[in-house]
Amino acid sequence: MNGCNRPMVTVTVPMYNNARFIGETIRSILSQTYEDFELLIYDDNSTDESFEIAASYADPRIRLQQNERNLGPEANWNRAVSEVSGRYVKLVCGDDILYPSCLEKQVAAFRDPMNEGVSLVSAQRAIIDSHGKTLISKVNFLDEGRKGPVEVVRKMVRMGTNIIGEPVSGMFPSEAIPRTRGYSARVPYTTDLDFWLQLLQLGDLYVIDEPLCAFRISDASWSSRIGEMRQQQFLAFMEQAASDVRHEVTDLDLFIGRINCAVQSMTSMMGFKLFAGSSSEKRTLAGMFQLDMGERARALLP
Repeated sequence: MNGCNRPMVTVTVPMYNNARFIGETIRSILSQTYEDFELLIYDDNSTDESFEIAASYADPRIRLQQNERNLGPEANWNRAVSEVSGRYVKLVCGDDILYPSCLEKQVAAFRDPMNEGVSLVSAQRAIIDSHGKTLISKVNFLDEGRKGPVEVVRKMVRMGTNIIGEPVSGMFPSEAIPRTRGYSARVPYTTDLDFWLQLLQLGDLYVIDEPLCAFRISDASWSSRIGEMRQQQFLAFMEQAASDVRHEVTDLDLFIGRINCAVQSMTSMMGFKLFAGSSSEKRTLAGMFQLDMGERARALLP
């Protein structure tokens, strides 16, 4: 699409064996209050009915493609952002959902003249289970407003977790894509965060302090399959971020971050192991998870 036919936003969905959830994901995108978007769906040669379910949605904004062979998450995510037409891009995994005003509010943040030079807009997110039940209504580590890269990276290191959010949380300018290295699964757990930090080398972060989307934890999610490696991989990523002098990470930042990373890893694993438990277990989990992800981590900050 070119000229006046170019959409403002490209929502791109890389999926693999998401038959249980892809219908809900697509419906959440098509139900947006902001309608000037295209929806690209890239099926990574699924072995279930994901492709057929996606193909059942008749909407002129949808373009559906299927890889001839399974490429894996890294290559499929990069393919998903390789043919975008929109001015802004939002990558949504095939089991997550957008709340109705998500695109509208993220585009508005980019279009605000005060936010010139922002390269990433992130919204807070909820955590849902495999049945769509809300486990945590809002996960937030950053307040509303514009944040510089140094502030974001140092706080990320200190808190020992992804304070920006999963892919579903973010929106970024399409013109920034060729200025990055793309998505890298060299450290699988931090594929999304690595990309966020690449974008933050090009501009600032703007945070919308409102849950505009939901990240799903389930036995089918990529995060659950690599969850047991979480602490080791995030520590490696923290060290990598700290080695870049532009981030101004101190030894104290790393010391506090290692403690918080252990706490975050423990609670993350509890979440992935108990997501299918009873309602009472989920309520208990949610309370513990919220405490650990919020107050306990922040308590270690000066």
